Amino acid sequence: MKTKPDETALTLWMDGELEGDDLQCVEAWVQDHPELLAERDAVQLMRSNIQQHIPRSIEPPYPDFFNQHVLRHIDDESVPVAGESSRSIRGFWRWLAFPVAAGVMAACFYMGTQVVETSEGSAPLVAELSSVYTPDGNVKADMFKSTDADATVIVLEGLEDIPDELDMVGRPSIERSGAVMVRTEMTF
Repeated sequence: MKTKPDETALTLWMDGELEGDDLQCVEAWVQDHPELLAERDAVQLMRSNIQQHIPRSIEPPYPDFFNQHVLRHIDDESVPVAGESSRSIRGFWRWLAFPVAAGVMAACFYMGTQVVETSEGSAPLVAELSSVYTPDGNVKADMFKSTDADATVIVLEGLEDIPDELDMVGRPSIERSGAVMVRTEMTF
């Protein structure tokens, strides 16, 4: 039975590099495929034309110059460059920079978490910001701490009035201690 050879065997056969039993199997199969025989003949004709018109190797025009140039490049690569030692030192400091930076960040975090209680007469270490960002430039927001309600109050000016029909009664959606519904009151 004549089975179709694989692509590798066909390529080797076209190049004339197939031998032995593999050659006989491929030759038997291609007898039924004249297009492959014609293609192999065209490839062999092209190869013979190339071999006739192009020499196998060409000597460089100045072989001594070429060899000397190659040897000089080899010597240049084997000589240590003056900057290589400084590169290795820089690499050491770059490696050392990461743990040092992590340590400094940890120290800053620790110092930031240390809260010092101030006495009544002394100024606080950090001033409270009394401004609140609003995305609308026409709205002004002020913030203050209410000691009576034990809460932070934000007063918005420049918003449209809330319609009386709007019902704002409800419970907080998150059940947790200390959660309260905001009351709206108009004070003048």
